[in-house]
This record gives sequence, C-alpha cells and structure tokens, in this order.
Amino acid sequence: MNGAMEIIKNVSIDWKQKKAQLAALAQNSLPYVRISPEARSYMESGVLDDLNEGHAPCSPRYLLPDYAKFIKQGSRFLDLKPPADLYEAITALQILYNFVPSVTGLPVFLGRIDELLEPFSESVTERECRNLLRNFLIYIDRTLPDGFVHMNIGPQETMIGRLVLELEKELKKAVPNLSLIINEETPDSFLALAAETALVTGKPYFANDRQIREALGDNYGIASCYNSLKLGGGSFTLVRLNLKQAAEKISGVDDFIKHILPDIIKAQCEIINARARFLVEEVRFFENSFLVREGLLDIGNFTSMAGIFGLFECVEQLTGGLKVGRDEAANQAAVKIIEAGAECLNATEGAYCYGTGGRIGFHAQSLIDSDVEVTAGVRIRVGEEPSIFDQIRIESRLQRPFNTGVSDIYVFDSTAQTNVAGLLTIIKGALKNGIKMLALSGSDSELVRITGYLVKKSDLEAYHNHEQMREDTVQLGANSFITQKPLARKVRSVD
Repeated sequence: MNGAMEIIKNVSIDWKQKKAQLAALAQNSLPYVRISPEARSYMESGVLDDLNEGHAPCSPRYLLPDYAKFIKQGSRFLDLKPPADLYEAITALQILYNFVPSVTGLPVFLGRIDELLEPFSESVTERECRNLLRNFLIYIDRTLPDGFVHMNIGPQETMIGRLVLELEKELKKAVPNLSLIINEETPDSFLALAAETALVTGKPYFANDRQIREALGDNYGIASCYNSLKLGGGSFTLVRLNLKQAAEKISGVDDFIKHILPDIIKAQCEIINARARFLVEEVRFFENSFLVREGLLDIGNFTSMAGIFGLFECVEQLTGGLKVGRDEAANQAAVKIIEAGAECLNATEGAYCYGTGGRIGFHAQSLIDSDVEVTAGVRIRVGEEPSIFDQIRIESRLQRPFNTGVSDIYVFDSTAQTNVAGLLTIIKGALKNGIKMLALSGSDSELVRITGYLVKKSDLEAYHNHEQMREDTVQLGANSFITQKPLARKVRSVD
C-alpha cells in the first residue's frame, strides 16, 4: 500500500498518470504468468525482461486496427455510420482511437492516414482540408499525449500526405510519431519535403517499403517506436534480451553462440509464448473485443516480438575490445551473433504467431530510461559512429534479419537545409543498401529523438523544474537524456 500512497501523493504527475500507475501496481500484485524456474531466473537477473507489460496482461501490447475497414463500414459498437465527408471521417477516427488499447493505455497506431483521408479530400476546399488536418494533429497531441502514438503516410504522394508534412513542420510537436513509407512510386518532391520536415522536427522515419513487404506482405503498419506489424493485427507481447549482460564473463564469440545464446533465447520464447497463451486462452481477448467482432482485428495477423539490445557492448566484451563500426572483425562477429539469434528464434514455434508464419518476430529494441551504458538494438554506440557511409554499410547488414522493427538515427548540421538534394542521395542510398528504417534530424532541432520516440528540449527543462507534463514520454526522455546521451550523436554534414 505504501507504493500506492507514493503514487497518489506524487505532485510531478497528473491524475491520469496516477490512475495508470495505480492500475499497473494492481496488475503487478497478481502472480506472474506461468513460466519455468529457468526462465524466471533470467528475468530476475535482468538478462530478459518484459518491458513493464505487467504480470498478467489484459490486452495485447500493440494493436494495429484495420482503420480502412472501419472507415468503410462504420461501427455498430460505437454507433457510427460510414463517414460521408472529411469532417465525419476525422471525427470517426478520433472516437475510435479512444477505444484502442495498448501497453501505454493509448493507441500506438493511428493508421496510414493519407490513404484513409485522401478519398474525402475533395469533399472540402483545400483551405478547409488544411484547417481540419491542423486541428486533427492538435487533437492528437493534446488528447493522446505519448511519443509512441504513431501515424503513417506514403508511399504515394497525396494532398493529405503533403499537408501532414507541412503542418508537422509548422506545429513542431513530438506527438504523433510519424513514418513515411518509401518505394519506387515515391516522388523526389515528396521525399524532399519529408527530409526538410525531418531536419526541423526529427520526423518522419523513412521506411523501406520493399524490405518490409518482403517480411510481412503488403498490408502492414509502423507502430510505437518503429515496430513493423501487420494491419488488422499487432503483437501480443515484447520480451527483450540484454546481449551485453548475457555476454558477461564469457570469452569468445563462438562459445557465446554455441553455449549461451540458444539457452537464453529458449527461455525468451517460453516467456513470450506463456504471455501470448494467457491473453488468448485465459483473458480470451479475441472472444470479447468489439475490434475483433467488427473485423478490425484478426488473430491471424498477430505475432509476438523477441527483442534484443546491447549488441555493440556484447561484441566489445566477447572480442576483447573490438568495436562494431570500426573493426571489421567486430562487424563480422556482430553479424554472426544476430544471424545465430535469428536462427534460434526461427527454430521455435511461436504461440498464435500466425502473422509471421508461426514464428516469433525478431525486433531490435530501442532501450528504456533505466538502461545504462548500453546501446539500443544493433546500433553503434552514440559518439563512436564511423563515417555515415560506413555506418550505413554495417547497419544494412545488421538490420537484415529483423522482421518486426529495427532502425538507425543520423543527425545533420544546419548546412543540410541548403543541400536537400544531397540529403536525398543519402536517404535513397541507405534504402537501396538495405536499411529498413532510418530517422534523421538537424543538430539544432528543438525535438530530439531519444531512441525511438521524440521529446522537446523545452519540455525536458520544464520537467526538471518539477512542472507537470502532459506527455507521458517526457519523463522517460528526461531519464534517457542522462543515461543514453542522445545529444552526443555524431553530427554529419552533407557534402
């Protein structure tokens, strides 16, 4: 009860945040889903963890409803008819967002918004369209205040997509997170606008449509930080593996791959499958959600996610100090470890993971605020990045096995604003080389991408002055600013 009283008396958070923390406290007072003593020992040591999902989950971690179907048919549960114009379409989406659960309590996926709204764009004037979209983005920022709330646009250029980028550049808000899906149909003019917007706001992500479609098929979305998942589906759970900690007291890459990694991944899969079965078989989420009844979710599109992080430090420890991005032997060791991890994962059945062929999805996890002296996913340690082209080459090799989310971040100096053509060359070259997802930003931007989400520098300052903050991710970002040093990323120029 002392924990509950501390939450109630915490003056740094508002009443909604208090309710969420009290709910999490109650959830974690329940017994953990049934796992073996071996799996539990890995969790207790910190080698594995479930990213604060709770001992007994009541809904999947991430949901990507089929918003296009919702727009087409309306909703009996919400008493909504199919929208007839842009006003009704935006209102319908605003209503539905409040009924989409996730691990954060807020929707982590808002849809491929230009595809959803473009058919209604001719129902209003362009000026009305801009005003409606501007208010829509303000609504999202104010009522869904979390950096993991994610919207997609592209690959085709549309009026809605262009307006979203223009308005994001104008509003300069951390919410929503945004991805631009790119393929051969994406015109340079649209990509240039996205690059200009990213230099100011740190978004959108640039997502490689071809690479993601090869892994998931045509119908997918980018959710939360940068998770690639099927539309009409999602992920039951995400359990992650700390490669740095797993490699402690181990000598040699081959010994780690042969004797350590398979046992840990076996335990990781056990925890993941136990949580997925609990949701399906005991909570019976798919028997009781109106999102399923109305066809907006289908268990056939779901998977679970096995995350990894700390590859840089893992290799450094196993090789006696060699560094990924600097030493080719370290690069080769990193690729070998990741490929071995993927092989172990693919050898194990994933409970109800129909959306990824019966196997658990592989994910490069982006860190949380309590992670100290460890690097996100398969990235190179902040401040030790090689030249941008060398970084792209090694990251493209490391990103290859990940089918449910991986990304890298590049920061450019202010001169990039005068050489957008050069920036496009880098973006297109990275995607051609096999990078699945990348983010870029300007070094002088007010918005900083922590590891996967964005936070405003001024909000961090206000938080440290003990002001209550609307966005849940500001607190995470404040701690991560200290532990993960995002401002120490190497700043690039565009020659």
